[in-house]
Amino acid sequence: MRILLTGIPSYLQRTIADVSGTTVIHRPYFDETRTKKDLIAQVRKIANTGNYLIGEGAAESLRGHNVTYLPFWHLANNRDSNEIFEQLNREFDLCVFASANLLRPGYSADLEAEIFAKLTMPVVVMGIGIQRKEGLKDQLPAGTLKFLDVLRNKESFFLTRGYFTAEFLREQGMKFVKPTGCPSLYFSPNDMKRSLTALANPALAEAQKIAFGGYLGSVADTIVDAHALLKPDSVASYVVQDELVAYNLSLTGGDSDIAYDRSSARITGGTEYKHSEKWQRKYELLVYFDTNQWRGAMSERDLCFGRRFHGCIIGMQAGTPALMIAVDDRMREMLEFIGFPYIEASTWNRETDKRAYLANFLGKIDTQAVIDRYSACEANFRSALGQIGL
Repeated sequence: MRILLTGIPSYLQRTIADVSGTTVIHRPYFDETRTKKDLIAQVRKIANTGNYLIGEGAAESLRGHNVTYLPFWHLANNRDSNEIFEQLNREFDLCVFASANLLRPGYSADLEAEIFAKLTMPVVVMGIGIQRKEGLKDQLPAGTLKFLDVLRNKESFFLTRGYFTAEFLREQGMKFVKPTGCPSLYFSPNDMKRSLTALANPALAEAQKIAFGGYLGSVADTIVDAHALLKPDSVASYVVQDELVAYNLSLTGGDSDIAYDRSSARITGGTEYKHSEKWQRKYELLVYFDTNQWRGAMSERDLCFGRRFHGCIIGMQAGTPALMIAVDDRMREMLEFIGFPYIEASTWNRETDKRAYLANFLGKIDTQAVIDRYSACEANFRSALGQIGL
């Protein structure tokens, strides 16, 4: 089957120099990332580095097929070209659109609606989810309603992040809807199981090599967590995903000042952000634009911990135990579907002895039940792909 893959990309899209028609031209290297300007530009390219795991997972699930990744921006830039869309419809049998939190009040899917209306091939929307449950049905923008209308009236398949999204899409009249979870969950199943097995260990509450994730620049939660779990002489390692463009974590200095060391993935330039004065530990800020480098670094940690779904998933892909603090509806939908242990943010935040609470929580995990649930979800994902012909 000839598959057009588009939407959220893997980190390999960083090598794309140009696209002509249906031909993608790659450079044999990545863009240089050293200065403040370089670093911000690389984050803006993907908006959230965690998205690279979604694109990578979607691509991995199509292994064995004839797959071409075409950037969504190329389709959008050429949406008035009948010639290019005729070529797309002639050269591909199926379009797979890697998606994430597309169903949300603050985003109008006008471009998606226009582009998919021009494709005559069947469309698979993989990994689609919600941002926030409350008021979703009444607050979706007109462009997103049009997007749903286009796909309702053609051969389309929806693989959702969880049950609520699946229910919502069925109510919208979609025929093939399967809750399967995020495709990143199935990138490396054996390592995911190894991670889950290692998580049921109360001694992890004493771990000092922890990769933290959260919303630095917005709230002080992760700083509080690091102080609660790490000894005073430890170094807190915090992995940045989109804070440089979304949560007011600012780089100081001029655009051409050196701000990033790509070998260590460490931000070396000065930073300014809300609550930074609260740090009572040495700390480092890390940003990864290569998922292999990210996984490699996480494999050397004892624990991945925090409020970022994909910041923990990539640790699990490396076999490292990971525990998430659920902060919003999108995380809860994904976590409740896959059955991974997690702690509610409201519960965790009010605990005074976080280390003792964590040890108690980890000691009560039923490893076999968690792995059985994960294995069933993986089988469900593969079955859904098979029903589509993938």
